[in-house]
Amino acid sequence: MIDKLSFLKGGADGGSVSADEERLMQLFQNRAGLKKAYADLKDEFHLLRDRLKQQEGATIRVQEQLDGLADLLADPSTGFSALVFYQLRGLWKTCHQQLSGFAADLTRTQEARETARHKAECDAVRGSRLADVDRRLELAAGTADLQRRHLAAAQNELDRLTAIWHYFERRRRNKSLESLRQAVVLADAEVGDLHAERSTIGGEAPDEFPGISLSARRNINLAIISYAEVLCENVDAYGLAARAKEAVARRVHEMSFGSRSDCEDYMQRVQKAQSAVANQKQVTATLKGKMERLRVTCEYRNRADTVPTADSLVAAPAPAEPGMPPRGQPPAAVWNVLAEDYWDLFTLLMR
Repeated sequence: MIDKLSFLKGGADGGSVSADEERLMQLFQNRAGLKKAYADLKDEFHLLRDRLKQQEGATIRVQEQLDGLADLLADPSTGFSALVFYQLRGLWKTCHQQLSGFAADLTRTQEARETARHKAECDAVRGSRLADVDRRLELAAGTADLQRRHLAAAQNELDRLTAIWHYFERRRRNKSLESLRQAVVLADAEVGDLHAERSTIGGEAPDEFPGISLSARRNINLAIISYAEVLCENVDAYGLAARAKEAVARRVHEMSFGSRSDCEDYMQRVQKAQSAVANQKQVTATLKGKMERLRVTCEYRNRADTVPTADSLVAAPAPAEPGMPPRGQPPAAVWNVLAEDYWDLFTLLMR
């Protein structure tokens, strides 16, 4: 066996290997890589086959749902209920879209405001640092000019000492000139360092915006919750808030809305509720008062939390009039939108 494989190290006479031997060496070297590639392909094949089976099952389930829906619509006793069911889901979707757009507008406005404030603060800090450098630069430049004047004056005095009896005086003054020249070099170096520091500060990128502040995120969340309450009140003015929530939580064949005339009445009310929800002016009219109420009563689990606890949003009972029994919960207390997650509210709150 050793003799058979000895050609892998070269011929017996130390000559170069042939082309066939070179290809055989490449095969031995690539064998492990080929095995790994084959194993990876097998794994990918099994994975894709499993995904195909899952997709086929999902397709079958969707087809069954479509067939069931077709049967419901074909039956006169259930067809109108199915129409009401999907219109209620559409009403829920409209409310969610209104709430989502409101949340996006608030977030975008607040982020732009705080970004501008953050930039102004960074610019103010940079301006203060530049002013400090300019002050030190002015002092350093004045010191450097003064040192150069001293050096020039000393040089002029030395140039006037030309007599032979000034020999020792010139030697003493030459030593003094060296110290003055060194002082000028140091002063110019300080001026250069300050110029470099100023250029560095001027070229620094502003600090990254850290994000919307905690207090602003809390206020945005309270505004979103208040808006969700307003939407509930607008929709329930037509008796549809609870039914819309029920429609998104159940399947179409699990709900019935009565006779054809009852279903037509539902559909008319859904259309009116859609119009009420779309009336932005009417919706925003009572938003401020609700926010103030929530701001007084809301509580948070910890200092860093931005979403209030659902229990803290329950309004207190209205005070009873003299001689009358205590009133029940006010209308706002019915809509604990955070606990009930009306309009998929929880997905829109800022963390």
